[in-house]
Amino acid sequence: MLVPDWSAVFEPRIAFAEVMTRATLMYLFLFFAVRFLLKREGGAVNIADLLVVVAIVDGVGPSFSGDAQSITEGVIFVLTVIFWSWLLNWLSFRFPRLKFLTAAPPAVLVKDGRLNRRAMRDALMTREELEQQLREQGVERVEDVRLAMLEGDGEVSVVAR
Repeated sequence: MLVPDWSAVFEPRIAFAEVMTRATLMYLFLFFAVRFLLKREGGAVNIADLLVVVAIVDGVGPSFSGDAQSITEGVIFVLTVIFWSWLLNWLSFRFPRLKFLTAAPPAVLVKDGRLNRRAMRDALMTREELEQQLREQGVERVEDVRLAMLEGDGEVSVVAR
């Protein structure tokens, strides 16, 4: 019979004050790092930013829980991830030919009321999904679209006739 070791489940391994200090310091560090270092002009979260957030969450877990030797390890990890994110964004801004590193190129889905089935297939987008996106933009029929683009951030932008 398997009996849980209740003391291991509920008895803390480190002092409450240390847990609170670690959580406070890591939270404040992450708050300011994300707020001031991962700023986006458009305010939208792209795939690269999402990857940074996932990496940060994974990397700072030990610092929050006390499994890391020090909070400094978590801070160094976060700063390293943010540095690489910033560097890739800077390179793609500074050298437009490297833009593919941080954003997918836009694709024409509809032009002058005609579907671009190849672009839709490449984006794995069905006609029904496209029509839903058009309705959300206030356009009822594909024929009423002058231009619909799948933008690099995954959003569909629409210019009606």
